[in-house]
Amino acid sequence: MSESSTQDKTEEPTQKKLDDAKKEGQIARSKELATAGLILISGSSLSWFAPSFSEYFSELFTIQMQLTRDVTRDPQYMIVMLGEAIINMLKVLIPFILVLNLTTFLLGIMPGGLIFVLKNIKPKMSKMNPLSGLKRMVSKDTIIELIKSILKISLIGFTLYKALSLHWHELAAMAQMPLLNVLNNAMYIMSITLSFMGAALLIVAAIDLPYQKWSMNKKLKMSKQEIKDEHKGAEGSPEIKQKIKQIQRQMSQKRIDSAVPTADFVIVNPTHYAVAVKYDAARSQAPFIVAKGVDSMALRIKSIAASHDLDIIEAPELTRAIYHSTQVDQEIPAQLYTAVAYILTHIMQLNAYRKGRGKQPNTLPNFEIPATLKR
Repeated sequence: MSESSTQDKTEEPTQKKLDDAKKEGQIARSKELATAGLILISGSSLSWFAPSFSEYFSELFTIQMQLTRDVTRDPQYMIVMLGEAIINMLKVLIPFILVLNLTTFLLGIMPGGLIFVLKNIKPKMSKMNPLSGLKRMVSKDTIIELIKSILKISLIGFTLYKALSLHWHELAAMAQMPLLNVLNNAMYIMSITLSFMGAALLIVAAIDLPYQKWSMNKKLKMSKQEIKDEHKGAEGSPEIKQKIKQIQRQMSQKRIDSAVPTADFVIVNPTHYAVAVKYDAARSQAPFIVAKGVDSMALRIKSIAASHDLDIIEAPELTRAIYHSTQVDQEIPAQLYTAVAYILTHIMQLNAYRKGRGKQPNTLPNFEIPATLKR
């Protein structure tokens, strides 16, 4: 990749880019963090299992020292004794080994999760090219890895020296101790030393992990054109289309929920279509539509209208004509003025009748719909 093309990639990676990179195993991991965790757990586990280790090896050495020449010449006895020694050793070591294996597995999948990419284990001819190998040797990443290695060796060496120097007198006194005490002290000093080394590597990991995240993010950065191309490709995917429809449906529902209560009345099909109509002389010269819908949206409009005590008028042909000819916030066509005005008058008379101020209005007639507006 040329330097100019790298400089063009100034945009943060999209979620799709990050997901695709993760599928290919390109995630920010710090080997030092996993190593530090393993060493720390090893030190803690060693101190926990130290008594059983010391007791087993002490008994084993004692038995070995007590063997006579005649016993060692008896193959059957030696086989039995060797079998017992191996079984006892496995009883002691297997829990410790299981803890280390489980720790290795858990640390290996954190952070980033468990990822197995088959193509990453396939041989690549580019890696066998001497020129490519030479370029990798002098790359920035190689130099940074070299600096990390020097830092790790220095820290581990220093902590190893400090841990041993703190227990120098105990180490010197071991020559005069019983075997069991020697093993107990050795296990203790070893666990302390491992803890020191793990803490030192944690310092390296604390620096390395943010760098790995920054480095991976930089490698995955995109150009503006790449983002445009990705968006174009995403628009054609069924998942994106479904998501867009879902968002549009939710927005439509919210708009209907807030608009229908402001209407003067609702005209219905009665089940498949619904139109909420409002007349506001200060806003427009003719009635206009505040909400409309079909099927489930029509039922929603009817439900909201009923909950707000709005009049619901059944006029199938008029409802379909208004629905197909008029958009939300648009005035109804002039050809339908008479029918809508008739409904407005009917509702005014109906409200007066309910309040005891007039007689019950007549039933609404079948409205004549112009052929150009019929659906």
